[in-house]
Amino acid sequence: MKSKPILIALAAFIIAAGSLAAVEPASEVLIVTALKPAVALNFLPLPEPGPVGFLIAETLPAPASNLSIPLTIPLYRPAPKSGKALFDANLVLMVGLNIADYISTREALKYPGLMETNPLMKPFVKSPAAFAAIKLGTTALSYWSMKAIFKRNKTVAWVMTTASNVLLSYVVANNMRLIQGARAR
Repeated sequence: MKSKPILIALAAFIIAAGSLAAVEPASEVLIVTALKPAVALNFLPLPEPGPVGFLIAETLPAPASNLSIPLTIPLYRPAPKSGKALFDANLVLMVGLNIADYISTREALKYPGLMETNPLMKPFVKSPAAFAAIKLGTTALSYWSMKAIFKRNKTVAWVMTTASNVLLSYVVANNMRLIQGARAR
């Protein structure tokens, strides 16, 4: 079992080496013609060399003679709130996807034959106010829950918000697909 990766690497090396050997060396081909060689003409005379002037009027200070170079390699230490801005952007995306889900669901329900398939939301979609209130409440609950989880465990919060955003993206895309299909009928 351990020899399989070695054989694959060896085969890749042999294939690469064989393709390099097959490459022909570059060569130059000269074609003899009756044309005269090109001559570069310069009608403008070159300026005479002279003193070089600088636009800076003040003189620059000499560098300090006692510069010290650290003997250790500097280490990168991320800020304590590393990733917080990106996580907040992920939360804003979650809120936006919830708004898009609400709007696309309300639009889809206008077409005959389309209905809410989420059994938990089915009783609430008949009333726009109730549906908006439930959607607003679950969105706010998700938002604040994710922020609380982020304070305790950043990895779990990232995984949960990313999974939530993927799921909501699928729901919105499915709603839009169903709307397009209903409009085409």
